[in-house]
Amino acid sequence: MQKNKQQQLQNIWDVAGAPLNPDHIDMEKALKRVMHHVKPTIWYQTPFFVYWQRSAAILLLPLLLGSLYLALSAKRNQTAPQPTPPALLEISTPYGTHIKMHLPDGSSAWLNGGSHLKYPATFAPGKRTVLLCGEAYFEVRSDPNNPFIVQTKGLEVEATGTAFNVEAYRRDSLVTVTMAVGEITVRIAGPTPPIAMKPGERMAYNLENKRYNIQSTDAYKWYAWKDGLIVFRDDPLEYVFKKIGQTFNIEIEVKDSSISQHLYRATFEDESMDEILRLLAMSAPIRYKYFDRKKGEDGHYLKQRIEVYRD
Repeated sequence: MQKNKQQQLQNIWDVAGAPLNPDHIDMEKALKRVMHHVKPTIWYQTPFFVYWQRSAAILLLPLLLGSLYLALSAKRNQTAPQPTPPALLEISTPYGTHIKMHLPDGSSAWLNGGSHLKYPATFAPGKRTVLLCGEAYFEVRSDPNNPFIVQTKGLEVEATGTAFNVEAYRRDSLVTVTMAVGEITVRIAGPTPPIAMKPGERMAYNLENKRYNIQSTDAYKWYAWKDGLIVFRDDPLEYVFKKIGQTFNIEIEVKDSSISQHLYRATFEDESMDEILRLLAMSAPIRYKYFDRKKGEDGHYLKQRIEVYRD
């Protein structure tokens, strides 16, 4: 029995072959053979990761470009800030009054009744611009490098150091410029070349037919209002009543055309409207009648109305 077991072990040994010698094993070759049969799965090479990697690259490019644009825009806005237009101040005068005021550059302006003047708190370099609706007399401080500009409907007046009167009421179709001292340049809207004016000249520009004329005149007559005077020198009554109505914001209608061209000469100083009409009735062949003020469709009262007849 024991002999049989030994024989079996001997047979197994013979079949197994010679003993394995570790020195005879080629480890490098064995490793290569093992790795050749193994296919490792690396996480960053999976299809899912590759898909999102490509998507992120596509999305990242617009984001980078947008960020770059915003950065450049912010830098451009910081280096070149947009200029802020200067705030305009406005002065208005009630009808029948006038005021004197000083402008930021040291120039002076007289504003007649029913007028509005807009100007900046500080004049910017290059030019000194004011906006007029109504009538004003200007005494401009000399500054050739920064001309003084009066803008009104239909034209503008440019001066560097001079005195002149501008009349441009909103409801009047006639704009006038009267020279007192120095020289000015008048520019009319359209192709008309600039017009140079000298002391003692008065230009009247008709907004309806776009025509103008210049005449020599007694210049002070046209701006005596700044001293509290209303001066008429052989003027037709039609103009006299127009001037009075404009000064006191009343409507005066001449009912008899035969007295419209009657020449009138007078000087009124700080008189009220009633006093002026009374003196007119004493020195001219007229009589007049007051009408009560009426309410308009908007609920506001209309102008005082007066009719003038031949006496």
